[in-house]
Amino acid sequence: MFRLRSIIKGNYLEYIRSYSFLITIAVSLYVAFSFLPAPEANYSTIRFGNYTGVYNASWIGFVTAVMSSVFLSLFGFFLINGSVKKDIDTRIGHIIGSSRISNAVYLLSKLASSFLILFTILIFILIVSVILFFLYGKEHSFQLYDFVIPYLIIVVPSLFFVASFSLLLEVFLTKKVLIQYVLFLSTFFFVLFSSTTKENNFVTDVFGIQYPAKVVEQQIQEMHQKENTKLSIGFISGGRDMDKIVTIESISFSTKYLLARLFWVIIAIVLVYILSFFFHRFNIKEGQNQQQNSLERPLKKTAKFQLRNLAQTVEISAKLSPLIYAEVMMLLRKNTKWILVLTFCGMITMIFVPISISHRYILPLLWFLQISAWSDLASKDETYRTHYFVASSYQPLQRLFIARLVAGILLALFVAGPLLIRYMFSLDIMSLINIIFGALFIVMLAVFFDVLTKSKKFFEILFFFLIYSNMNLVPFADYFGAIHSTTGYTVSMLVLILILFSSSYILKRKSYE
Repeated sequence: MFRLRSIIKGNYLEYIRSYSFLITIAVSLYVAFSFLPAPEANYSTIRFGNYTGVYNASWIGFVTAVMSSVFLSLFGFFLINGSVKKDIDTRIGHIIGSSRISNAVYLLSKLASSFLILFTILIFILIVSVILFFLYGKEHSFQLYDFVIPYLIIVVPSLFFVASFSLLLEVFLTKKVLIQYVLFLSTFFFVLFSSTTKENNFVTDVFGIQYPAKVVEQQIQEMHQKENTKLSIGFISGGRDMDKIVTIESISFSTKYLLARLFWVIIAIVLVYILSFFFHRFNIKEGQNQQQNSLERPLKKTAKFQLRNLAQTVEISAKLSPLIYAEVMMLLRKNTKWILVLTFCGMITMIFVPISISHRYILPLLWFLQISAWSDLASKDETYRTHYFVASSYQPLQRLFIARLVAGILLALFVAGPLLIRYMFSLDIMSLINIIFGALFIVMLAVFFDVLTKSKKFFEILFFFLIYSNMNLVPFADYFGAIHSTTGYTVSMLVLILILFSSSYILKRKSYE
């Protein structure tokens, strides 16, 4: 028990003491404020048909708890995913693998620490929801019960299961990060769709949406019979209909529902315990096999050492082209074969489908496939512990840093190549420029957060949020001109790109000093 508590405490403190945690909290606070739109806002997050609730404690607690269960589970996965891989990269896993700590203790500690990280963010969201009540619903009486209980019953089991599912994917797909993302997203949207369409199936409702939504829907139907009360969740365009605002009473949770939520907590713990029997123990066996294979290889004859080679002067080349070529090749090799095949098929598809579909949907998806290539453009030196070696090289900032930027931009432009050619032939110069600026922006964004947080995790979360918003055609997330085509938008993107580049350059220069 002492070892378990020590590992949990160490993992938790390591994360919350990092600079990236402060950025995560700041973004979480911003997103939490968007969970409950202002009364005059032109969007809503939860509707029953066209009905919404009065901003009392019951409605605010219900809305923010359901939104937290869905979106914190979605973005929380990207936040906690990679904890086992981090131990492998830092070689801490090899120390743990050679100790007496069992697989079950190690994985359960990872489950607990990942859950505590998400639970900490949830506490901040709860505080924001209380603040929103005093901003929007101060004419109603404050009931702390209506806030705390929905969070504990609806959200906490969801976070437990997401933490265990993240470990499941990490154990079986340790080096296939993008496949982990695809499997999680497929499972997430399948479960979410099932939760919002099926009824009275609490056991399979991972996010805990069905029962509280059914209680609220029944309250609305009692006041407005034979009206459309279908549940809609997300950032829905259009403000609230002032003629269809109802008063929602406090939600009482049935014993069956409480047992169903407890069931998911138990499943998460049991799943991790069973997973311990299949844990790779930090690839010790794989390392032994590689060592054995290397011993079985025939030794090659080496060239004779000649002292006269020491007298030769090495020519120093300041050319960027060899570095750019090397960085491009490394970016391409980071992607697996099936990702390259999907990218190539998507590029071919962009030639034949309508140009608007290629621009709005296919291009962001193809760029998202390159997330593993861009996510550590500037942070891989810290990951592979080559920072001081790179810093001592010849003009690392003017040569290597710029070469990595150019390589990332070339990859983005190559993926968007078919669409760029189509706009070139149609003489749509504005769309052509917007896509180029989009490629510059996404690479600069990756480098900026890499340098700022010295980790690729935050960019991965932010990039997924951008892709999710792009697929739903959210205007403020349009960074590649899929919705906007004005000159003012193009100029603003150029200014933003220059700010990101200059900030990244200054931060990187300070890291080399």
